[in-house]
Amino acid sequence: MATITRMGKKNKKIRNYYQLWVISFLAFIFLVGTYFYSLSISSDDNSSCASCHGKMIGFSGGHTDLSCISCHLGNDLDFSKSAHENMISIPGNLDNVSKTCSQVGCHVGIDHRVQNSLMNTMSGVVAVDKHIFGESMDLNAIHHIESLGSSASDTHLKQLCASCHLGNKKNETGPISELSRGGGCNACHLNYSKKAIVSHNKYVDSEYDDLPNIHPKLSLNVTNNHCFGCHSRSARISTNYEGWHELEKNSKNERGRTRRLEDGRLFEFIKEDVHHKLGLNCIDCHNANEVMGDGIYYAHQENAVKITCTDCHKNDIPKSVLFDELDAESQKIIELRKMDTTVKYVVGKSGPMINVHTNSVNSMIFVNKLSKEEHVLSKPSWQCTQNAHIRLACETCHTSWSPQCVSCHTSFDTSQMRYNHISHLEYKGKWIEKGAIYLSEFPTLGIVSDQEIEKIKTFIQGMTMELDLSDFSVDSPKKKHFRYFAPTFSHTISSKGQTCSNCHKNPVALGYGRGELHLNDVVSFTPSMKIDTNDNLPIDAWIGFLSNEKGNSTRTNTRNLNKVEQIKILRVGKCLSCHEDNSQVSKLMLKDFENALLQKTEQCRDMKLK
Repeated sequence: MATITRMGKKNKKIRNYYQLWVISFLAFIFLVGTYFYSLSISSDDNSSCASCHGKMIGFSGGHTDLSCISCHLGNDLDFSKSAHENMISIPGNLDNVSKTCSQVGCHVGIDHRVQNSLMNTMSGVVAVDKHIFGESMDLNAIHHIESLGSSASDTHLKQLCASCHLGNKKNETGPISELSRGGGCNACHLNYSKKAIVSHNKYVDSEYDDLPNIHPKLSLNVTNNHCFGCHSRSARISTNYEGWHELEKNSKNERGRTRRLEDGRLFEFIKEDVHHKLGLNCIDCHNANEVMGDGIYYAHQENAVKITCTDCHKNDIPKSVLFDELDAESQKIIELRKMDTTVKYVVGKSGPMINVHTNSVNSMIFVNKLSKEEHVLSKPSWQCTQNAHIRLACETCHTSWSPQCVSCHTSFDTSQMRYNHISHLEYKGKWIEKGAIYLSEFPTLGIVSDQEIEKIKTFIQGMTMELDLSDFSVDSPKKKHFRYFAPTFSHTISSKGQTCSNCHKNPVALGYGRGELHLNDVVSFTPSMKIDTNDNLPIDAWIGFLSNEKGNSTRTNTRNLNKVEQIKILRVGKCLSCHEDNSQVSKLMLKDFENALLQKTEQCRDMKLK
């Protein structure tokens, strides 16, 4: 009897556990069902949102069937003003992205990636600035623009640099423009149609009483205009790509087509990048992992950018995979962009490229992500593969020009007001930068080491300046002088590379600055720009003529050309004084320079250095 009683109690206990499990499971199903039901309610339902805002149209893709509260939160069952409680008027800013774009059922994990990306942390910009200001010796330290304090460098960054990071909130509705900065997901994915702009402007003109009924699209239509607001600053990548070079303030040296940006800066047209001329957009080369980040903190831009020229332009048969072999994100983007899923996608150093595939004869086909226009990719020319150019990066020969500012003066004025791009407040004390002598010429060459492999790449004057800290703090030295060069990828690529003479007979390319390079009986150099008394170098130079000293750089894995390398380059330059670039002698020098030297005649002169 006791045994039966114990069994009954045990069975009752099991039933209780079973009932609790069933109730919990049903509750879970109810909550999940309620959540996905809320996502499925369209904008023309009977929610409280629609009672005021009416039927909202203009959505695209997967956002078409979402309810208002899916992105904006709030309470769509409350027909009073309390419906706006906890509402987010502009979803997608990085301070709300975890609750909006990256919530469960949507773009999970994207918040972590974007928040850790260089476009949000600006780590490299902070590291270099702090190094120049003497506040950090580590150029590779990881920083975050939103963790700045009140030091000289920190206030300088807050005033002049911090507006461009993605965490900078978009506080006002409206389309992306040249003046747009930050905005999280909106920075790249917000698109207003012409009708949406009319509806929005009517809303603004009525002082926000006439509610708009056309919603902007959030889509994969990421145009160059989305990048322009931030990337037309600093290295001027966006303007370079389109062929525009900035002129000095109040410049009267306009030489042709000019363009004034919305921020007032004046540009003249030089030459556009060949990829821009073909209609390629920034996102055609820079994929999702590069643009939105891969979740890893990087010290500098070149660490995060994985795409290379040889991913697309190569002589060998590329590695390729089928659609089913791609990662889930690549597959999703291909489907959303309605791209061909039957082709074999090329895999480069940066990973799978969703807009590059091979055809039946193994030619590589490049597809514009927005226009869907196709291009057959060209292969490197024979000059690119010769022994003499084995260390040259592709852009070294194919960059047509780079923007260069020869000198800069930075000082602090305690009497003026300045806006803080982190706190979004104005306060007294303003950093003032004055640049001088803006040039658009072929850049300087230097060495970049990557895992013991050295490549000759392009450099520009990244930080040749006089820094005056005397008015910021009584403890600061009055003035500091700096001469730093920085590696650059100017995005001014030409299909036809530079001539041999453009490098081998060019003092700027060698790091000497502008002037006359004499390649007569005795090789010497006469600078044309004034000498800086701080270091006795021309103001536009990285190093002195045939100097073996190491010039300063904003990267620890870079250096200028050493004396041995300079002599080799000048030796070829001297040969080019008589032999044309495309002569048989020049071609032989490309293949085997030492063998070419053995074939010297009595007319050939040995190089003497002054």
